[in-house]
Amino acid sequence: MVGVPGHSKGCQTCKKRKIKCDERRPTCQRCEKSGYSCGGYERPIPFHNTSIAPFNLVEENKPSISQHSFPNCMTRIVPRIRNPAPNELSLVAFKGDMCFAFLFENFVWRSYGTPWLQMAASGKLDSLALESSQALSQANFGSSHRLPDIQINGAIQYGKALRALIPGLSDPSKPGVEILLVPIMILLIHATSQADQEGSISHVKGLAMLLHVCGPERFQREPLRGAFESCRATLVTAGLVARQRTFLEQEKWQTIPWALGPPSKSQQNHLVDILAMVPGFLEDDAKLGQLEDLVLRQDLLCRLKCQLQRLYRWRWKWEELNPNAAQEETPSTPLTNKPRVVEKTLYFSAHLQATEIMLYNAVLLWLLGLLWRLEPLDGSTTVEAAAAAAADISIPVDVSAVTLHLPGQAISLRDPAIEICRVFEFQIANMENSKDSALFFLFPLGLAWSVLEQEAPFREWIRGMLDSSRVTRGYAIGQNLWGFGNYNIPKVFQ
Repeated sequence: MVGVPGHSKGCQTCKKRKIKCDERRPTCQRCEKSGYSCGGYERPIPFHNTSIAPFNLVEENKPSISQHSFPNCMTRIVPRIRNPAPNELSLVAFKGDMCFAFLFENFVWRSYGTPWLQMAASGKLDSLALESSQALSQANFGSSHRLPDIQINGAIQYGKALRALIPGLSDPSKPGVEILLVPIMILLIHATSQADQEGSISHVKGLAMLLHVCGPERFQREPLRGAFESCRATLVTAGLVARQRTFLEQEKWQTIPWALGPPSKSQQNHLVDILAMVPGFLEDDAKLGQLEDLVLRQDLLCRLKCQLQRLYRWRWKWEELNPNAAQEETPSTPLTNKPRVVEKTLYFSAHLQATEIMLYNAVLLWLLGLLWRLEPLDGSTTVEAAAAAAADISIPVDVSAVTLHLPGQAISLRDPAIEICRVFEFQIANMENSKDSALFFLFPLGLAWSVLEQEAPFREWIRGMLDSSRVTRGYAIGQNLWGFGNYNIPKVFQ
């Protein structure tokens, strides 16, 4: 067919005239009758130069198009088009993935939000949880990389999430309102990371109200139970800072959330049960500082001894479950170039074991600090008695083979504070690969800092460990928004 490439077999002259050729060989009859010279049936083979060699000045000055004829062959040189490369590759399509990936590089948030924060970011919860996590990830990425456009987008999404939250909180008693726990927790992280103190306080109050209205029964199943555990840790910390007791010291809040499967309650949460009692102790201690009350003093001392025994029982049980969990090693590559304060490092077979021991020592610091305030002369006797009472129900342990402090061995505040530092050294060096939950990652070190900050070697050691990671760098000197400079721990360690 004439005019259809690849199908016409006519002569060159008929093809040019766009008429049907009779295809007689060697010349067509139609051309002869019409008085045209038949061009024959041989077709020239065209060659196009499409080189990808670099441009040069000589090439650029060549004529735009040139043709060279050879026998039975025609070569056509077509100039290449110079397409300027873009200044940068657009990553708009990958922005969300990059922001989330960077968010979960922060092992403090990642361990605190396991598993509910990851589920919210992957859209496995509700749309509000996803929108809140997107706001957090973009604001964090934008501020960390000095990209104001992305940071502003995060702030806009934060505002949208807040507005979407208001209708749900208008009636906290309605069914299903407990699902708002996750987005409020994420918005709290956002507000804290952006140094929004007013917003942080509002979110903490909102969390307390939501838990109080819903009751513990609504947080018995995952992922809400995991979010409740993180929320409880936050509210207990707020109570410690404010020196005010919270409703979380009530027994129902320490049992009902895990009633469907008591073995699922982690060792960290058993420790939080004890820590939840401390804000009430601090409140009563503050009352004694204003007005001496012997009845209140004795009652407070009795409750304090009870919780100390409870803590020591936990420690013996932990030793039974984790025999020889920690080993001492001589470091080959120290984190800092300065001389070591403690000659050997601790090594744990699991990150979770280190997290639990750090929290144990943090709770012990609170109890010992209050004990020495109430009994400045008989504190050591009380510690020994509590340790002996707890040991009566424990399984015998080879004390000589245990590297960590056992109940009764740490009398002063200095001993648990140093052990926190030694455990944190292991954590900060290995945390990048950990996927375990850590409800209080930096909190124990903050307490240790309060005890050891007057000793220059320990102060520099703690700073060096914190500055070894991008996530915690500047924490010790207030250059990090989560730092000790903003921690405001009540001074019970004096």
